[in-house]
Amino acid sequence: MKKVVLLVVILLSFTIALFFSQNEKTTASEIPTITVSTFALYDIAKRVGGNSVDVQMVIPFGVEVHSFEPTPKTIISIQKSALFFYSGADLEPWIIKLAQGDNMRDMSKYVDLREVEEEGEEHEDHHHHGEEAVDPHYWLDIGNMKLLTQKIALAFVKMDGNNEALYVKRAATYIDELTKLDKAYQKRLQDCQVREVILHHNILGYVAARYDFSVEPLTGLSPDALADAQTMARLSTTIKEKGIQVLFFEAFVSDRLMKNLARENGIEIDYLEPLANITASQAERGMSYVDGMYINLDKLTHAMRCK
Repeated sequence: MKKVVLLVVILLSFTIALFFSQNEKTTASEIPTITVSTFALYDIAKRVGGNSVDVQMVIPFGVEVHSFEPTPKTIISIQKSALFFYSGADLEPWIIKLAQGDNMRDMSKYVDLREVEEEGEEHEDHHHHGEEAVDPHYWLDIGNMKLLTQKIALAFVKMDGNNEALYVKRAATYIDELTKLDKAYQKRLQDCQVREVILHHNILGYVAARYDFSVEPLTGLSPDALADAQTMARLSTTIKEKGIQVLFFEAFVSDRLMKNLARENGIEIDYLEPLANITASQAERGMSYVDGMYINLDKLTHAMRCK
């Protein structure tokens, strides 16, 4: 009799466990999968979506965005996802390989894009930023990040109206954080001895325009373009004339040329976070877009000798 009772208990426990396991799988399968191309979009989608969506970045952490090429598996994951947010503005030239689907959202259509005044032929030869002379690094403008947050929240609401209140609340919280970040930039970059920054690849065009300082890049918009001796000499002159004491390169980009320029002029060199992507270790530590922007602010404040 005891054996029969024990067998019944075991079978009942197994049935209950199987039920909850299947229920969890069903619930998990009902959560929409969202794919994104860049870290800035990933950060927004994670914050606004919370546990209501499964956000996946198709460009792996630690991979340079400009050189990424999708695999067939990546393309399939994009096609199967409920929504795919990509940066646009020719940042991801591989997008043209994809069949245009209803789930695809070019986020550059919803922001204020900065037109580039000068676009040399060597930049066009080496990079896909495009013939329209548009700076694709628009996510570093905090105002654009607010616009992106609103658009992504709206897309989530249209996709999943049952969680509308959650999406709206999370978006509002994130926008509040961005507003505080913007005020910090305004305050700390307001009174600086140096109003010019020299860096390798011009990721700071939007930041400079928003907070009223100038940028002198070594290679313009292209991280792959080669700088000539004339450009190096011109930047050395600017360093002396403007009293610049720190040069910058970007994460994921070689620092060789900037190190040479810094060494020749006896000044410091440091790196900035481009936030199109972050490293795998940064992702493991839970680094956010706001975290990265504060890191950049600290470094700019030091370089520009702000009060």
